[in-house]
Amino acid sequence: MITLYTPATGFPDLEVKIAYGLARVGIEAGYEPAIIPQNGFYQVVYKNYVPDKTKQTFLMILNRLLTSNRFFDLGVKAKDRTKYPANKEIIKRIHDSLKKVQFDSIFSLRYNSDFNFKKRTFCGHDDFNRFGGRTGLILLSSFHAGKPFFRDKFYDKFNLNLCEICGYLAVLGLNSFGFNIQMGIGKNKKYAIVLPISEKELMIENLYMLLALQKTLHNFWLSDVQPLRTFTIGLLAKVPSISDITNDLQLFYHLSLVSKDNRGDTVVEQTALTNAIPFSKFISASPYNCSTISRLLGSFKISPKISSLIEITNIIEHLEKNSLLKFARLYVQETSTKDWTNFLYPETTKYLLKEVAMIPQNIIENKSLQSLARTLRYFIRERKYGYADDIRNARKDARDFEETIAKMLREGELRRVQQEQEKQAGKEVKNWIYLPKEDEIKEVFRLANEDFESTKLALVMLAFSFPTKEGEEDVK
Repeated sequence: MITLYTPATGFPDLEVKIAYGLARVGIEAGYEPAIIPQNGFYQVVYKNYVPDKTKQTFLMILNRLLTSNRFFDLGVKAKDRTKYPANKEIIKRIHDSLKKVQFDSIFSLRYNSDFNFKKRTFCGHDDFNRFGGRTGLILLSSFHAGKPFFRDKFYDKFNLNLCEICGYLAVLGLNSFGFNIQMGIGKNKKYAIVLPISEKELMIENLYMLLALQKTLHNFWLSDVQPLRTFTIGLLAKVPSISDITNDLQLFYHLSLVSKDNRGDTVVEQTALTNAIPFSKFISASPYNCSTISRLLGSFKISPKISSLIEITNIIEHLEKNSLLKFARLYVQETSTKDWTNFLYPETTKYLLKEVAMIPQNIIENKSLQSLARTLRYFIRERKYGYADDIRNARKDARDFEETIAKMLREGELRRVQQEQEKQAGKEVKNWIYLPKEDEIKEVFRLANEDFESTKLALVMLAFSFPTKEGEEDVK
């Protein structure tokens, strides 16, 4: 057994790509590799390590896989694309270099001091040729790459350099374990490159799972274009099986939103590092949670509901309790049609109230509160959101809460009389209003006196949800 170390470049996506590249070589060589995360770098453990076999496997991958132009499109300008594929000259040069030094020596633990970024390769392997000649560290190696201005000399620009070994390993790692997800269609098409990063040790069975998942998700179409901020929850909802893997492996996602400009060159529009675990827990908790997000993603002809997706992302990622009612209203407004009022699933509402708002179960399941929510739901069906908004904004030190409910019940009584008259006249009443009993109203006021914020939040959230009992009320 032998342990290899990634070069600690300081670029998180580059480090994990090199680690994945070494793992892919280990898989092909039959070493049953494992990846162990450390602070700023990774350990890659090989079982039954044989130096010559490792070299032969790496050269075989170069010859059979990395000679294709399609692996070197991302982030390489058209004029430079011929410099990167592993041609015969490059393979022979690497072969000759690996006669002098083995993988265990190249990827040994090293400590860099007095490092000169302009003169040395970024990975510290100065004995090898530079990846792509002198063009430097490119986007397919790290999405953080660029040509920074030198301090106090804005005209003096340089690009970070990477050795050929690390460069090809990074490309191999990206194309073996990274997910390429499509968004948008036609000229509006963009891609999200997802690089899974685990906080746990990745054993061989975990690597096999990620390797298989990469093949399943290659060029997977998610939705029309949406920001990276909402991408993770959308992907997990569209492919729920990923949620279990994310939970098991404690995954973060390094995300990069890329597109092509008019010259065919790659433009990195945005990058982000997202903790995917809160989203995977939400999706895994209930199929109704998954269905809720899927409805917001739209289809080829329907754009994603970005406003609702942003709110639910804030709620799940940051436990933004104040966003719950805003999300509930946006969801109903954005997913309803002219003839149908769509509500949240009760299971999703209960999850958000319990896990995000931390509201006690006795309030969520209180029959009196649900009875009053049923009345409020009637007005929401009628597209009259004023009562829900007034309850949401009510303050404990005023009488807004009680006065709003009293006003709602008075209007409800008038509407009930009107509906009875319409029924007697032979007209069809599609949306019957329900009025709670007096003791139920008193019970709600008692709850509000004990826990005002939880009571009003639960009341409005339940009103924006489907009834828990089938046939509880007629719908439009």
